Amino acid sequence: MSLLSVKGLCKSFHAGSWSGKDHITRAVDDVSFDIEEGETLAIVGESGSGKSTTARIVMRLLAADAGRIALMGEDITYLKGKAMRNMRKHMQMVFQDPFASLNPRMRIVETVGEGLRVHAPEMNAKQRRERVIEVLEHCGTGVEALDRYPHQFSGGQRQRIGIARALAVSPRLLVLDEPVSALDVSVQAQILNLLSDLQNEQKLAYLFISHDLSVIKQVADRVAVMFAGRIVEQGNAEVIYASPKHPYTRALLDARPVEHPAQRKKPTDIAVRSEETVAKSGCAFRLRCPYAQEDCEAFDGALSTDDHAFACLHPLKAES
Repeated sequence: MSLLSVKGLCKSFHAGSWSGKDHITRAVDDVSFDIEEGETLAIVGESGSGKSTTARIVMRLLAADAGRIALMGEDITYLKGKAMRNMRKHMQMVFQDPFASLNPRMRIVETVGEGLRVHAPEMNAKQRRERVIEVLEHCGTGVEALDRYPHQFSGGQRQRIGIARALAVSPRLLVLDEPVSALDVSVQAQILNLLSDLQNEQKLAYLFISHDLSVIKQVADRVAVMFAGRIVEQGNAEVIYASPKHPYTRALLDARPVEHPAQRKKPTDIAVRSEETVAKSGCAFRLRCPYAQEDCEAFDGALSTDDHAFACLHPLKAES
């Protein structure tokens, strides 16, 4: 049994337009994945692909229109009130902006200990403080931080505090929504190393959201690539990096920065195209794909059923 199981997740947003007609955006469309204990699944895609919306639905910060979310074998899709609150201690979230996610009026000891007041009411003030000190030190922040406020810390320190807050209630799953994208490169490495150490020590499972494929390669066991609200490729991280099957995955990989100009590849037709068109029928990517053919207009976008799954009628061949 998987720690987290997501099946057929769907979410649409309604918005008006200048013409007065109701516009529907399908942000998440039939998304399914599983995460095992101690595993990292990374969801990657360009802005607007639906990856952060998926993370918020998993956390029940947004309600799904359809689909199923099971945590530790229990269906939490429509749980409410006390039942949902009891499950939240098993899954916590670390947000992209460490400053916006911390209450500027609360001292760090209050911020990190807030979850304990909700999920461990049997603990007194002294016990909560001791637990806060323990998780802060585990995340590389000393006791001198307890009575300070978020604005008195750097971005990397604030993200360590955000991670400590998530860990305070001893969760089994962390949802990490672009946790290092707002940080300097050197600080990114420190936070990623911290997350790796915590996972190894506590057997945490991570749902890691990012657009940075270099970061994903460092942290992920498996990768799910999203485009226009759907997963278009999913499988073992090493296999996908070595031999992507979907043209969109290849475009993302080709767009990565390189360490030396000699490593630079000629950009694919997909990467240099400027249009942002998403097809309304058939394969959503076909209007941007140089390999699209007539049968792509009728393709339902379903993933193949093997371990390296992809949603393409004309998958790429491995590079020689």
